[in-house]
Amino acid sequence: MTPRSLKIFEKKKGIYISPENIIAVSWTILIFLIYYLKHSFEFYFNGWETIILIFWLIYIIGLLISTFFRYQREIGKYNGKLTFQQDQIQLNDVVYNISEIAKLDFIHAYDIRGMFVNYLIEFAPHLSNGLDNELFLVLKNGENIKCNFLQTESERLKHFKEVLTHYHRKGIIDWLQLLNLLDIEDYDKIQEFKKEITKANTVSQKHCLF
Repeated sequence: MTPRSLKIFEKKKGIYISPENIIAVSWTILIFLIYYLKHSFEFYFNGWETIILIFWLIYIIGLLISTFFRYQREIGKYNGKLTFQQDQIQLNDVVYNISEIAKLDFIHAYDIRGMFVNYLIEFAPHLSNGLDNELFLVLKNGENIKCNFLQTESERLKHFKEVLTHYHRKGIIDWLQLLNLLDIEDYDKIQEFKKEITKANTVSQKHCLF
């Protein structure tokens, strides 16, 4: 069985405002301040307030348009790999044997880099960074481990059929989640997949007997 890997990403906690949004907010405050001074205290800016307003409008419109072509920022850092193997799962340098694991739960596993994430007109980028995927590993000793990981079109759980099916047969991934991870929805394909697993279990039991 070929090991399959995904990049682990550690998200940085806290509130983050992008530089372009800081510029937009600062510019907006400046516009309000200029017009407040002009109308409340009769400051005279010699027409510069109109020029600043025009440039502000151009910037805002350009920023809104650019969000449809920009990726979400990666707020945090990559930290090793999440590797799925036949008898163990490795998170960076830490190895967990399958016999130690009670449950493997993918809380979020459908975020793919480049996926369009929001159709609303807003200042946040609309292309996903593919990092909003979360693994929840429950060990038999009661310990819980969480990690976020990257998925791309070429490296995603959907393509890890062999190893994920193996984990299901070992009892650490439930049936419905397995179907969701492998994106199997058609009734006939589900029945065919059931037969594959039954056949594999039968062969495995025969090997154990001998």
